[in-house]
Amino acid sequence: MTKPVTRKPRFFVVVIICLVICGCGKDPFSTRSSEDPLSTGGTYTEPVSADIAVDNLFFAYNERNIGNFTRGLADEFVFTFDFLNIDQPSGATEWEGAEESRVANNIFGAMDTLILNWSVSQTDIEDDSSAIYYRTYEIFTITAASPPETTSYTGESVFYLNVTESARWEINRWEDRHGTGSQFSWADLKSRYR
Repeated sequence: MTKPVTRKPRFFVVVIICLVICGCGKDPFSTRSSEDPLSTGGTYTEPVSADIAVDNLFFAYNERNIGNFTRGLADEFVFTFDFLNIDQPSGATEWEGAEESRVANNIFGAMDTLILNWSVSQTDIEDDSSAIYYRTYEIFTITAASPPETTSYTGESVFYLNVTESARWEINRWEDRHGTGSQFSWADLKSRYR
């Protein structure tokens, strides 16, 4: 005696596949627009030490949080760099805090993916009121543009920090240097969105 063959499982699988394909309502392979940079929330700790201030910058960049990024910069902040491997709009090799915040906001808004990794590149120097932190970094970006552009940036950043009268540590100077043999540095990324 042979059992009758049932076709129910196969029928249900075909129906489910059709529903998934037709029910999406979107092209699953299309790119999405990037989210606006955050201005609140995110990972932020009151910078009662220089290492916390530098960590806040790291988290703000990875979270693309312009509010937390700006909170860590001193009023007299200056960003400076060694050279660029791209055409620079003004020929300047430094800019101040307002320009730095504007550039960071432009970068955060243009990226679909932004990943910053860094490590200590030499011994940090610190006393009661000032500090110098050295970080070797790699930044990986994918733009939200169509088609998306993927780029890697490497080099070393040196952060100069001071403690304020309210006992908060702030970054007052940021020097960017190309890594040995690196094509693009953080300054190149910033200059693209300046």
